[in-house]
Amino acid sequence: MIENSSTQQQHYLQDQQDEVINVKGWLFRLVRVWPWFVTSLLICFAAAWLYLRYTEPVYQATASIMIKDEKKGGGSAFDNPLLKELNFGGKGKLVENEIEVLHSIDLLEAVVLREQLYLTVKNKGRIATWTSYGADLPFRVEMANPDTIDRSYTWFLNVADKTWKLRFSKEGRDMPVKLGEWYLFKNMRFRIWPNIDFHAKSVAQLEARPDYILYLRPVEAAAASLKGSLEVKAVGKLASVISLTLRDFHGARATAALRSLIELYNQQSLVDKNLVTTNTIDFLNDRLAVMERELRSVESDVEGFKRANNVTDVSSEAELYLDMAKDIDRQKAEQETKLNIVDALERELLLNQDNPRLVPSTLGLAEPSLAILIQRHNELVLQRGRLSERAGIKNPALLDLEAQIKDIRISLLENVKNLKAAYTIALDDVKRQDTRLRSRIGNIPSMEKNLVQISRDRSVKQQIYLYLLQKREESAVTLAGNVNDSRTIERARPAGLVKPQKNLVQGIALAVALLVPFLIFVVMDFFDNKVGNSRDIEIKCQAPMLGEISFVRKMQTPIQIRSNSRTVVAEQLRSIRTAISFTGKAEQIKTILISSHRPGEGKSFTSLNLAASYALLNKKVVILEFDLRKPRLLRNLGLKKDAGISTLLTRGGNIGDMLVEIPGYNGNFWILPTGPVPPNPAELILGPRMPQMMEELKKQFDYIIIDTPPFSVVTDATLLQQFADISIIVLRQGYSFKESLADINQRLSRFPHMPIYTVLNGVGRNFKYSYYSAKYAY
Repeated sequence: MIENSSTQQQHYLQDQQDEVINVKGWLFRLVRVWPWFVTSLLICFAAAWLYLRYTEPVYQATASIMIKDEKKGGGSAFDNPLLKELNFGGKGKLVENEIEVLHSIDLLEAVVLREQLYLTVKNKGRIATWTSYGADLPFRVEMANPDTIDRSYTWFLNVADKTWKLRFSKEGRDMPVKLGEWYLFKNMRFRIWPNIDFHAKSVAQLEARPDYILYLRPVEAAAASLKGSLEVKAVGKLASVISLTLRDFHGARATAALRSLIELYNQQSLVDKNLVTTNTIDFLNDRLAVMERELRSVESDVEGFKRANNVTDVSSEAELYLDMAKDIDRQKAEQETKLNIVDALERELLLNQDNPRLVPSTLGLAEPSLAILIQRHNELVLQRGRLSERAGIKNPALLDLEAQIKDIRISLLENVKNLKAAYTIALDDVKRQDTRLRSRIGNIPSMEKNLVQISRDRSVKQQIYLYLLQKREESAVTLAGNVNDSRTIERARPAGLVKPQKNLVQGIALAVALLVPFLIFVVMDFFDNKVGNSRDIEIKCQAPMLGEISFVRKMQTPIQIRSNSRTVVAEQLRSIRTAISFTGKAEQIKTILISSHRPGEGKSFTSLNLAASYALLNKKVVILEFDLRKPRLLRNLGLKKDAGISTLLTRGGNIGDMLVEIPGYNGNFWILPTGPVPPNPAELILGPRMPQMMEELKKQFDYIIIDTPPFSVVTDATLLQQFADISIIVLRQGYSFKESLADINQRLSRFPHMPIYTVLNGVGRNFKYSYYSAKYAY
């Protein structure tokens, strides 16, 4: 159990080490492709520079206002008891409602008209166009009827010469423009003025870029675009402060539009409040005129009675009854006043039932339910008035408002009727008291009685007149003291450039510049189906690996190993030779079969150099050129021999006459060439002369290297395995397919008694795998 645990730990440590080596190799390969990253950085930063240079910038303006919201504590300067009694400041508003009002198309259309946002002017450059506004423009365009803009138009204006030229389309002809003169184009009346606020510093720019493009849009479309660029939100759930943000291609235009939005919002709110108060004052003026006439009539009656009867004073008893009657008269006057007001309100509601108008609110009736209904009725009438200005009579929203007004007027009439009944009952009670008092006054002489009666009528009229006069003055004070329910906390001001953000764009460019080559490298690595390094062979192939052979960039001769060779390849071949001596059969290995999976993997190169390495040990070595179909080994060495293996296997003969010596190895290095290309190589290998030839060669040579054709193409290598002690399959880095490793495994399973080993050739040719050859640089 302890031994198994130790073994598992060793495997775990080996896996960790292999993983570290693989990561290091992978990172080293990334470093080797630094030109990719440099090129990508240059391209991406050039693209970022072009984007920053020619993308039209977007600017932002901000502002904030505080709404008088009683629920959220948004107070104003008028939140004190005295001013509240005078109805200063009005009632509080809901922040959520005001956000919708600030976003309303009607309000935004007013902003568009005020700031001429239906017109956008761009200065045309060589590549890009830039929005110009205000002092950046050498001219001003005045549109007399912007509501006639029915679709989008694009005009072109050139201000290079003294005579400016205007063109209404790309294909149109230039029209000279007389400054200040009115022109008519498709019902649109406009004129062009020179801009006296034009920056002097822009004159040079004007000479370089005298062309301007004028974009006209319908007011509704411009308002919709403005709504999309406008952000209105509350700064917090418990706050009554609204933050406004507007984005535009010109900072000054964004600031001006936001400033106009706040001003128009305050103006419309104040107009609505003043309209209700003005209506109340008009109603009170009408009533005062009526009461003034009645009071004059009563005064005339008193004066005539006294003159006719020579009355200057009344008796003390009459004075006593008069004092008692004053209290009753006061109560009677109050009830009659309320009843008169209710009657007048009822007549107003009935008279204008088909065309509802605003109903006076401040009438002095302390009835909360009636006040709420009147306020709601007036709000609906105001909404209907604003909507009817831009909508048809069949508009669903208008019809809905009409229905709501009708319903609330029914509720108002019902409430007024109930109040009228209550006031009538109270008045009847006062009248009963007055009747009892009259019976007592009946004892007074008729003259004094009549005088008292006339005086009482005058007193009632005076009280009513003074009451109405007081209410009119209160309404006038309220009208004069009406203020906005909002207060500007932060005025509209530019907030700077929003996009393109230089740091963000450059950061994205850097990220893309590093990520794109990395992804390309990863994708190429993922789809790479070629053998890359020894790790691929060790993981996926069951055949042990003897070594690697580096790629030779300048090869003058196929044989790279000689007695004085100290190259990387020479040392690698000596290492492979040593590794062969440590395989299973060790000293019994005399015949080595070298093959490959496909042509071009370097089996002939490996055969020549491995044979040369044995020859340097003063061992007699012969290479059998068994690629009987396409012999190239002898031809690559610049040698020629007509007879060879095919001659021996067909007709027999003397092997010594057919051997070719490789010079420079003291007679230890020989090649038995293919000879004439036979029509039946497989049959010759299986023939009776093949074992005889191999026995004779073993007697003459210490080592026999069999160079065979690729085993996946023909069966020659498989047939020759029986004559070899071990088989070496040469794979080429970046050339051999990884599927060949599965074929080698299958070959091992089919011939378990035959030792098969692998050698990786061409290491370091492809930069993708350069890390794995770097360790041989010594």
